[in-house]
Amino acid sequence: MIDIKTICTRLSFLILFVILSIGVQDSAHAAADEPTLSLKSVNSGNEIIVTVTGEQMKDLYAYDMRLTFDASKLKFKKATSGSNGFSIEPIVKNNEVRIAHTRVGKTAGDNGTVQMVIVTFEQKQSGDSGLSVHDVQLVDSKLNKATLKNTAVLTLKSGDGKPSEQLQFKDIKGHWAQTSILRAVELGWVSGYQNGTFGPEKEVTRAEFATMIIRATGLPITEGSQLKLSDGNKIPSWAKPYVEASVNSGILKGYEDGTFKPSQLITRAEMAAIVVRALDGSAGDTNGQLSFADTKQISNWAKPFVASAVRNKLMSGRAGNRFAPSAHATRAESVVVILSLLNHK
Repeated sequence: MIDIKTICTRLSFLILFVILSIGVQDSAHAAADEPTLSLKSVNSGNEIIVTVTGEQMKDLYAYDMRLTFDASKLKFKKATSGSNGFSIEPIVKNNEVRIAHTRVGKTAGDNGTVQMVIVTFEQKQSGDSGLSVHDVQLVDSKLNKATLKNTAVLTLKSGDGKPSEQLQFKDIKGHWAQTSILRAVELGWVSGYQNGTFGPEKEVTRAEFATMIIRATGLPITEGSQLKLSDGNKIPSWAKPYVEASVNSGILKGYEDGTFKPSQLITRAEMAAIVVRALDGSAGDTNGQLSFADTKQISNWAKPFVASAVRNKLMSGRAGNRFAPSAHATRAESVVVILSLLNHK
């Protein structure tokens, strides 16, 4: 007997096929203000990770695209969508992979700059190779279909995993976290601002940190999940699926009064608890010994998490041998801590 989940999954795939095959209206985009694609890559060991980003998107509900690569040097490993919904298993044939994804239900599509998909290749041979994205079809929430006229092309460099120098921000040159920031941006789970800055010392809200860590770790996002939070209407729409995923996975917690407080700045103690839960799902190191000058200022509930975060080299102290548990985490600190988590895993 086929279970309900299988039926729903198959139905979703059928819906995606119909959307991408038919569409109500088809047009070719070419004007300057119409959607375009951009590609960025980063080397990580023997893997090359490519992020496909849509620019100037308008109500993007579903898409279908083809990526052509050098099969003599690269082997396709996986594709991870940047938004919630359903993805068809990538179809790989020789030197081409077809990727398709759709949202499900009566919901609006994405607008502006959208991280569409992260594609991971295994590097079979050294040497530069090429990648192109073409035959891209975009579908909006009213099922209007459009075909992108432009093709995105990228030269993949055979390298040592260091971030590309093409990405720069006006406010990170010489910053202690510059390399980590560039790496995180290239991996696609955090971005800068439209004015060309990254804001490394800008403090991070709980909603922002939830978004970063879910996008970075790839923890599942459940479409249509309903959390019982008394301030759920205060969670920004862009952050809602990530907040829901973080709470559903257990790595972030709400407060005793039933709120999440999405706009509240996150503390370093809270960040320690989140990354430790994301690391191994534990309640921290209850036997760990802390030697910070301000250890007495760390709340009892947070001490096991701080001990575990320090022992696993996910976090370290600030100047003066202080952990500063009540201090607010910055964007730079958040990036470095999450990258440490990814490297540890």
